[in-house]
Amino acid sequence: MSEYKNIGSFSKVRRGASPRPIGDPSYFGGNVGWVRISDVTQRNNKFLRNTQQYLSPLGESKSLRVDSGDLIMSICATVGKPMIVDIPACIHDGFVQIYDLKNADTEYLYYLLQFHEKDFEKRGQPGTQVNLNTTIVENEIVFMPDDIKKQQKIAKVLTTIDQLIEKTQELIDKHTAIKQGMMNDLFTRGIDLITGQLRPTIEQAPHLYKETDLGWIPKEWEVVPFSEVSDIIDPQPDHRTPPEAENGIPYIGVSDFLEDGSLDMKGSKKVIPEAYAKQKKRFQVTEGDIIFGKIGTIGEPKYIPLKEGFALSANVVLIKPKIEPEYILSYLDSCNFNMQVKLATNTTSQPALGIEKIRNLKILKPTKDEVSSLVCIFNKLRKEYQSQSKYLTKLKNKKIGLMQDLLTGKVLV
Repeated sequence: MSEYKNIGSFSKVRRGASPRPIGDPSYFGGNVGWVRISDVTQRNNKFLRNTQQYLSPLGESKSLRVDSGDLIMSICATVGKPMIVDIPACIHDGFVQIYDLKNADTEYLYYLLQFHEKDFEKRGQPGTQVNLNTTIVENEIVFMPDDIKKQQKIAKVLTTIDQLIEKTQELIDKHTAIKQGMMNDLFTRGIDLITGQLRPTIEQAPHLYKETDLGWIPKEWEVVPFSEVSDIIDPQPDHRTPPEAENGIPYIGVSDFLEDGSLDMKGSKKVIPEAYAKQKKRFQVTEGDIIFGKIGTIGEPKYIPLKEGFALSANVVLIKPKIEPEYILSYLDSCNFNMQVKLATNTTSQPALGIEKIRNLKILKPTKDEVSSLVCIFNKLRKEYQSQSKYLTKLKNKKIGLMQDLLTGKVLV
């Protein structure tokens, strides 16, 4: 018997339901979780242990009840996201429940659905949102070994690497929280060049500070327009995206960077080579340059690790620092600067921040010697984060390779 089967041959599939109208408060406020798409997209965990909303008994009666241990998958908008329910819950009509499994291990099937996510995306019915139906899910052909112990061994291997990924992510999250606290202190108190430590707080030593438009800052610091410390260039002044080309050059924006700070050249949009030639006539990208989102995704500053061979998106500005690039990059990611950006951004259907507004944003400018001291700390924090992120990327790539081998029958366990 072939070990490739359609999902409907070893399970049943049924769609969730939503109480209507969804805004009726009588349907909510109970103890049974109501699983919506956001509950799956906001987490990468295997198990669903909480939801944003909970149904009342009346709401539960108008939805589809699932219980701990049940396997569900999203089929609307974000399709192909599986999760194992670990609480009493009901599922929205953007999900299916895969149940009544015959000779199939739930955790193995979870990884199998995760592996086929891209396939489900391609099979989705087009419309305002991509949708699947129960028939599409049932007809999906997957590798399902007849030996359930083999399924469990595969699931155990993938669970082990998932646990490593989860622990690494927890370390990164902890480091990020510590880093944010340190950055806030560094950009409000700075460094005492004699002691090499943070200055005393304003409560402890008010004579060391002065009041400015950006709040209290060390008295040696200045508040200057962003344009005074950086040249800010609009890569695509006409805001037109060049025509796409299958074998073209990468078209880079802030979303084309991986967690470790490297560029995802393969996954980026490709445009005609003439776009790079046109860009090269206006400006040169050099080491230490930064891009900053100005349309759609606002902010998220990134170092550009390459000098040529790509075009910059119309959705970013190019920043060429006149002082230490690491200081500029770090300040652009600070709470102080992000608050200014938020206030200056046009909140339309697509958020936008004009280049002149960017040039006129304020930036804190310490003395040259203090900038150098701050940069040493920023570099250390960034290297620690990038080291952890590179390890996380390595683990995720290893998982992809294992799934390709184990969930296709290419490598036997």
